[in-house]
Amino acid sequence: MELSFLQWINSTLHESAFINYFFKLITYLCEAGWACILLGVVLLFFKKTRRSGVLVLVSLAIGIVVTNLILKPIVARPRPFAEDDSIIDFLNSINYKLPGEHSFPSGHTQVAINTATVLTIIYKRKGAWSFLPASLIAISRIFLCVHYPTDVLAGAVVGAVSAVITCYFINKLIDKVVERLKAKKIDKEKHNENI
Repeated sequence: MELSFLQWINSTLHESAFINYFFKLITYLCEAGWACILLGVVLLFFKKTRRSGVLVLVSLAIGIVVTNLILKPIVARPRPFAEDDSIIDFLNSINYKLPGEHSFPSGHTQVAINTATVLTIIYKRKGAWSFLPASLIAISRIFLCVHYPTDVLAGAVVGAVSAVITCYFINKLIDKVVERLKAKKIDKEKHNENI
C-alpha cells in the first residue's frame, strides 16, 4: 500500500522541475544532520542560548544513535527504490544520490523534528516556527520517494521522544551543576571574607 502511494507520487507529482528541485534542496538541509548540528553549535556560543545548544546537540546524539545504530540495522527495511526502478530513474533525473543505509526510520525526519521539539520546549511559541522547515523536510523524504510514510512517522516519533526525554533529564542535570557551582562560589566568597 505504501509503495503504491509512492508510485502514485512518482507518476503524478514529479512533473514540475521546480518542485522537484525545491524538495531536493529542502531535504539537503538535514543531510547528515548538518544544519541542525550547526544550529546547536551556534547556540553554544551565546550565554543566553547555551543551554538550548547543549540540549539540541545531546538530543540529536541520542536520536541519531537510536535511529542509525539501533533501529535501522534491526529493522533493515529496504528503500522504496529497491522495489521500483522508476523511482531510481526519477532520482537520477534530478541528480540525487541514492541513499545507502536502510529506510526505517527516516534519519532526516528524526533530526529535524528532534531539533524543532527542543526549540519549542525551550522557547515555546518563538521556537514553534521551527516545525515549518522540519515538516517540509519530512514531506521531502516522501515526495522524493526515498522513504515510506511509516519511515517518516517513526523518525518523527523518535525525534520528538528523544527531545522530550533529553530536555527533561539534561535540564535537571544542568540545574544541579549550576546550583553546585553557585554554592562553591558562595563558599569561596565567604572563605575569602573570613581571611
